Amino acid sequence: MLVVFIDSERIQYMRKPAPEGGMRFDLTIGGMTAEQLKESLDEKKINISSYARSMLRNKKEFIDPVTEREKKRGGVVAETLHLVRLRVRDLGFTSPPTTTELFARAKERGLDLCPPEAGPYLRLADEDQPLGTGYLIGMEPVTDSDGNPSVFSLGRGGGGLWLYYYWAFPDDRWALGYPFVFRSRKSDT
Repeated sequence: MLVVFIDSERIQYMRKPAPEGGMRFDLTIGGMTAEQLKESLDEKKINISSYARSMLRNKKEFIDPVTEREKKRGGVVAETLHLVRLRVRDLGFTSPPTTTELFARAKERGLDLCPPEAGPYLRLADEDQPLGTGYLIGMEPVTDSDGNPSVFSLGRGGGGLWLYYYWAFPDDRWALGYPFVFRSRKSDT
């Protein structure tokens, strides 16, 4: 049996304000290979778009990095990510930034990109995502089956929970209201 561990307050993360204007929460990842992570998504009957599925199959940009981090952890669930969900405007933008500008500003504000497996782990963990909502993972883009750089997007619609993709070319522009999840380097104080 595969188990995904998350912070015990995952339901309450929406009420934990972060200094950036977003919400803080923790997600503990690890203990699964990339293949086991895909199997767990399927077992939980998570809807996965074809492009997101192709990202999960990308050996160089998804499978190999996940496998390498698992080797370093020794296959033990051991890494807790301190995450912040915020909107593009919360990073101080007044006009839509490019992907490059967005990720650079996040870094300036003490945020890091998430590892690529954060999206699938978070999709498994966030079972109570409100209907009609979605958010993107601030991550190094993974190439999809058509060769497009993409980030994971998590949504919930009438068909249930979804792991989507969203193209993230360096010069793509992001609306100020788009919600992103980044990894925080700051303390939780």
